[in-house]
Amino acid sequence: MTLHFGWVGKILRVDLTAGEVSEERTDKYAPKFIGGRAMAARVYWEEIGPDVGAYDPENKLVIMTGPTTGTLGPGVGRFAIASKSPDAMPNCYFYSAPSGHFGPELKFAGYDGIIIQGRAPKPAYLWINDGQVEIRDAHRLWGMTTRHVDTEVARLHGPRARALVIGPAGENLCREAVITCGMAAAAGEGGFGAVMGSKNLKAIVVRGTGSIPVARPKEVIDIFNRFSRLVTSKPGEPLPQNPRRAIQHFTQTRPIAVPFVDDSAVGDEIAKGTAQRRWGGCFGCPISCIQAYRFRDGLSGGGQCNEVENAVEDEWLFYRRQKKMGEDCIEFGVLCQELGLSVTQVTGHLYPRHKLHGATWARLLIDAGLWTERNTGLPVDKLGSSEFYRAYLRKVAYREGIGDAMAEGQSRYLRSLVDNAKTDEERRKAKEVFDEVTQKVEPSYCVHWQSKSAGSPLWTWLLSISTGVRRENQMEHVVNSGTDFFPAERREEIGRLRRDLALKLFGSERAYDESTPEGKVPLVIYMQHRALETDALPICRYGLPRNFSPRSADLLCNPGYGAQLLSAVTGIAMTDEQVMREVDERGFNLERAILAREGRRREHDVAWNDFYMDLFSSWVDRDKLNAVIDDYYRARGWHVDTGIPTREKLEQLGLGDVAAELERRRIRV
Repeated sequence: MTLHFGWVGKILRVDLTAGEVSEERTDKYAPKFIGGRAMAARVYWEEIGPDVGAYDPENKLVIMTGPTTGTLGPGVGRFAIASKSPDAMPNCYFYSAPSGHFGPELKFAGYDGIIIQGRAPKPAYLWINDGQVEIRDAHRLWGMTTRHVDTEVARLHGPRARALVIGPAGENLCREAVITCGMAAAAGEGGFGAVMGSKNLKAIVVRGTGSIPVARPKEVIDIFNRFSRLVTSKPGEPLPQNPRRAIQHFTQTRPIAVPFVDDSAVGDEIAKGTAQRRWGGCFGCPISCIQAYRFRDGLSGGGQCNEVENAVEDEWLFYRRQKKMGEDCIEFGVLCQELGLSVTQVTGHLYPRHKLHGATWARLLIDAGLWTERNTGLPVDKLGSSEFYRAYLRKVAYREGIGDAMAEGQSRYLRSLVDNAKTDEERRKAKEVFDEVTQKVEPSYCVHWQSKSAGSPLWTWLLSISTGVRRENQMEHVVNSGTDFFPAERREEIGRLRRDLALKLFGSERAYDESTPEGKVPLVIYMQHRALETDALPICRYGLPRNFSPRSADLLCNPGYGAQLLSAVTGIAMTDEQVMREVDERGFNLERAILAREGRRREHDVAWNDFYMDLFSSWVDRDKLNAVIDDYYRARGWHVDTGIPTREKLEQLGLGDVAAELERRRIRV
């Protein structure tokens, strides 16, 4: 069908091997697969087979915007990237959904997406200027940090040009390399920076001056104003119950997890005037959750959410200060961004994991005698300092010395310590660290986020990370129901509303109660669908008002925001129930079929060992969780013994060709 509104109608295809570019029609995929993550998954299904390796020229980098990208709404700067991940074990389908300004600029330049294939014979970058596309020589850019490339792009193509860039880590095929979208956003998971590096592609630069037609402009503005009010506050309005978890930007207050910032060593410097903090946001964002810092000694940088707090524990232990998060912690994030390393993934090397004293696995290796200055070339006695971070990150990004093995990623590196141990004692110690840190069954078919909160079994989290496409916590991003997001005097009221809504939506008043598995199957399916919806339209998960809002008179808000915005932008009338089925459920089942084609089965839907047993209390019984997963598969319409969607389910969702392809490969559906 002809796409009149929202989409701009064309997808750019770039063959780096042949040095050729061409265009395809967006309506090959839309509106059935809408855009963003769902459309990228469809391209992946059709064009990237299970035998393709992450670094093969046949692997493709699929970049897709959605109909809302570049329009008006909270978080409409987002887009999606899908490819075969070099970080997951084995290499398999993965996606990332970054934000910033690149996605809208791509649509302004006339394209809904880009499909990049092949490998350039020499370093190259892509220049897209209002529909004119060139593959240019990137010899001068190769080896530069992301910050220097962004500066050079502004010099060459003007300050309004937007770019996706890789740093030295991507060039050197570090499995945890990212694609940056400016200095505050990135495709941070999956190792897609290494995929770009394998294609000799340093950057994708775009400049557009076009526009995006929308069906009902006034309605789009009204929706934006109404829902922006639900996620921001005015002066004098009560703060959330736990203000340390709130970003306070001028007159806007939006609860997201950024602890330590004010009550920290950096916060003290800001108060004294020796450091400055400013706030910024992505395209079309009313929230402005990006923090930028500048210190008197010249260091500057920042990021979103946990990007500014990843090295907190070791820095605090090293300096023995009373408060946590100082300048060295901020510098760690800046260095990761400049070198093109994932702030969240590479801190799997440094993030607190030990149950008792919060030590990182780097500290565990040092304490075990497996890391010394002699065998690593690192100042191990200064773990937590700027000196250590600079040496460590450089070794990883440039694959120098021990960094060559570490650039293979956390699990692969720790496994190599076990496999290459010279003595039985060394092997025993390495195995202890490996078991303590990885806590997972391999192959994993995803990139793991390893964290949990003490005090409850977190049933929603458990079921979500066991069955999802990525091991991420989709709970807080999609179902905002925690009482500390609301003023203290309304705690009892929000508790009652949570129980009422849980009964209405999920059939149990205890669906939001994390101490029980009751009601968790429909809740998790709802969460996973909402997460895909935000990635397909796309809109920001932080900006989505979800089910509750402290800014609403009755504390409730309409979760059908995505359907309303989609309809107003595209003119395609869809109810919230239709979006949940025809966008969310279809897309999620397609992704599951992709992973099934690549080998994922029931036995890979597991949680980590430390979810089942804690030092101080009993957590979750494995058999009970397996029974809940059985119920989840039945509710999904998947085979209970394999976790693969049935033919009936796929055909219901308009994916009969997917079922046929799985059967052709002798995979039972």
